[in-house]
Amino acid sequence: MITGESRAVGDRHRYAGIGDETLVRQRVTADLTAPGTPFEIRVAEVLGRRCRIYANAPGTLRDVYAKGAQWHRKPAITFEGETHTWDEYLAIVARFGRALVERFGVRKGDRVALAMRNYPEWPFVFAAAVSVGAVCVPLNSWWSGRELGYALADCDAKVFIGDRERVELVQGIRADLPGLETVVEVRPGEVVRGDVEWQQLLADVPEGLDLSAVSLDADDDCTIMYTSGTTGRPKGAITTHRAHVANLYNLLVQGAIDAELDAWRGEPAAAPPEAPAALVPGPLFHVANLPKLYLAAISGRHLVFMYKWDARRAIEIIDGLDVDGFSGVPTVIRQLLDTVEADGSTLPSLRLIGMGGAPTPASQIERIKTLFDGRVAVSTGYGLTETTGGMIGISSHDFFARPLAVGLPYPTSEVRIVGEDGADVGAGELGEAWFKGPTVARGYWNRTTESFSDGGWFHSGDIVRRDEDGFIQIVDRLKDVVIRAGENVYCSEVENVLHGHPSVWDAAVFGVPHELWGEEVVAVVHTRPDAGVTEEELRAYAAGLLAPYKIPSAIFIDTEPLPRNPTGKVLKTELRQVYADRMVR
Repeated sequence: MITGESRAVGDRHRYAGIGDETLVRQRVTADLTAPGTPFEIRVAEVLGRRCRIYANAPGTLRDVYAKGAQWHRKPAITFEGETHTWDEYLAIVARFGRALVERFGVRKGDRVALAMRNYPEWPFVFAAAVSVGAVCVPLNSWWSGRELGYALADCDAKVFIGDRERVELVQGIRADLPGLETVVEVRPGEVVRGDVEWQQLLADVPEGLDLSAVSLDADDDCTIMYTSGTTGRPKGAITTHRAHVANLYNLLVQGAIDAELDAWRGEPAAAPPEAPAALVPGPLFHVANLPKLYLAAISGRHLVFMYKWDARRAIEIIDGLDVDGFSGVPTVIRQLLDTVEADGSTLPSLRLIGMGGAPTPASQIERIKTLFDGRVAVSTGYGLTETTGGMIGISSHDFFARPLAVGLPYPTSEVRIVGEDGADVGAGELGEAWFKGPTVARGYWNRTTESFSDGGWFHSGDIVRRDEDGFIQIVDRLKDVVIRAGENVYCSEVENVLHGHPSVWDAAVFGVPHELWGEEVVAVVHTRPDAGVTEEELRAYAAGLLAPYKIPSAIFIDTEPLPRNPTGKVLKTELRQVYADRMVR
């Protein structure tokens, strides 16, 4: 078994004579990915582009899920007291796979869409769909009926599986979806609104399909994942089985690299729990959480879902099930930390907190280190829907030392930082992040775009910089820069400063038009209810840390949370519409 928590094979002191950490990291990576190793990397042509691939990785996600059979009666999924073992999980996947193929006529390449809360049926549907060769389309469960209808029509879904709320929305626009042949309803309540009800469907299919009988290739389409659409119509990124498996192996090899480096540093490795468990409060349709499903099949990790996020309930679950892993967007993690402090909880089983989906304030990383006395590891990554997850990652030792960084490229990730002239920039200089590798989507469904170049590079639209040691820091989005009197103001830099004020829980910075300067900088902050902080105090605080032209012209204070989409991104378009009219000229 290969897991991201195991140490590299071999003499743990073989690098003891090397004093330079960068060199040790290079040697460790080279040894772990050398010919003949489980993580062997070679160069191959993938979808017309040459890139580095894992030579010994499983070919498809179906092959990955098949490895879950080794865990038998160990718990696989728990949802609000309802637990399914791995044997039960895979049996349901095989039965629903048969229903897709034999009852609904799903063939290789047909789109099967789903949208629901993080119910156990979510991973059942996903695993079955990708295992029978369908292209699975996980949709945002927060979307309106109009938004769901747009995506279902765009991908021409043949089957839709949803819970009561989502099915009701889709059935209300069914006349506009002539290609949608079947709607399967999960947990319907008293009235079934779908064409078929989930439990009845499974009762009608007592025997599972031999999933291996369906022909699948590594470069077959696996998923269409829609971007968040905060600035326009969502776009569906098409990713292959190879992309998802390479993403999985990036996570595994990163764990092995970190373990070897910890041994070189002389840092003791915590013994892995006998029954690893992770609480996943974030939506499974997001690319930051989806990989946890197939990582669990490899590692035997028990995944725990919640009906809805509640920090105090999360603490009960962590303590009750000896959960050792937790991940979420910065807002969720902050709420967990606030509740831990308020209740005096210690969460003794917790070993790892992962974060992503939105920039993490540096103060939050330090808070985790202090609150748990350094015993809880932290990690994050940087990637997009179009890269099937992270292309870059960072964990505890490096993250604590560089809380504003998002890490180093994974072994199969090629990264360029490109200036306005199209040339690569040097260390410390700003440029747009370009990505290439087996995890990069092959394009957008029904769209052509300049974001994907002929050379296989995806243009991220993110402004980043690389330090002398190669660690990358996100500075801002290209579209999230305020140009004030000819000077660039990077919104994330101002947000990080405001986050550092003890009264501020959250902050969003954006530009609004200005007759003289072109744009001016505006901030909206979510403060502690009892803080009593004023705009003047916050501006004075910012003045001590920022150049004058970066200081917001106005700081609006709100005791209500900032509007965010399910992936944690602040909806700045909404804020701009609300607050632009309140500016005093």
